[in-house]
Amino acid sequence: MEEQITALMRIIGEEIALYRDLLVHARKKTALLVRGSVAAILESNKADETVSVKLRQLEDQMARLAGQLAKAMNIAPEELTLLKLADEMKPPDAAEIRSQSVTFRSLVDQLMTINQRNRKLIESSLRYSRGLLDFIADATSSYQSNGLFHPYSAAHPTVIGRA
Repeated sequence: MEEQITALMRIIGEEIALYRDLLVHARKKTALLVRGSVAAILESNKADETVSVKLRQLEDQMARLAGQLAKAMNIAPEELTLLKLADEMKPPDAAEIRSQSVTFRSLVDQLMTINQRNRKLIESSLRYSRGLLDFIADATSSYQSNGLFHPYSAAHPTVIGRA
C-alpha cells in the first residue's frame, strides 16, 4: 500500500503542476480574447488540448490507484477522497496529502473563475459579431427575405416629393 500511496502522491503532484500551467495559460488566453487574435487563440486551443490529454492520462492512473487503495482500506472506491485517504495515513504523509488536496482545490477554483470570464468574453464577442453581421446584412442586402432580388439605390431620398 505504501508504494501505491507514493505513486498517488506523484500523480497528484504532476496534476498540480499541469493545473498551474493551465492556469497561466488561461490567463494568457484572456489577453488573447481581449485582443481578438484568432490565430493565437487557435494555437492556444491546441495547447489546451495537449494539457487535457495529459490530465486524462493522469486521471486514469489515479483512478486505478484509488481503486486499489480503496480495496486495501475496505472503502468503496466512489467514497475514497484525498481527505479520507489522509485520515488513514501516517502523520507526515497525511499532512502532505491534505496540503495537496487544498492546493488542488484552489487551482481548480481559480481555473473555473478564469474559464467563466473567458466564456463570457467569447459569448460577448459572438453577440457583437452576430450584431455586426446582422447590421451589415440589413444595410447592404439586395435580397429580400423571400429570396427575390431587390436592388437598393445607393442614395435614399430624404425628402418626400409631395407638397
